[in-house]
Amino acid sequence: MYDALQVGPFTIQYFWIISISSFIATYFILDGLLKETTAKKFMKQHFWTVVFIIFITYKFSVVLFYPQLLLTNRWLFLTGGNNGIYLGLCLSLIFLLRNMVRERIVFKHFVCGLLILTTVFLGAFSLVKFIVLSVM
Repeated sequence: MYDALQVGPFTIQYFWIISISSFIATYFILDGLLKETTAKKFMKQHFWTVVFIIFITYKFSVVLFYPQLLLTNRWLFLTGGNNGIYLGLCLSLIFLLRNMVRERIVFKHFVCGLLILTTVFLGAFSLVKFIVLSVM
């Protein structure tokens, strides 16, 4: 198995190790990087909810995109693939926009915080991927 780590009876894909590590690193980097503002408070408050929305949408979007697979395979182990990730990103963006309007966050600060969050996550993902794949 070249793309997974075997830990006893469990098989953990490197993708999940890299993703979880990147989300954790992004959360703590943003906590230290941004100064105390309403945008930082907003991002910290909704960060794990957005991660959860993306994960659930990724896992269960197979129902929308490939419903015929539900009858043939164990559907719990299936994923929505790239389409599921994109759908999860769209749903999480809608969630954030709705909460931005409800909490009266300035749109300029929201977009700036979202760009910083995306840049930090992509940098952390690339760095963690490099480290994990070079060690494993």
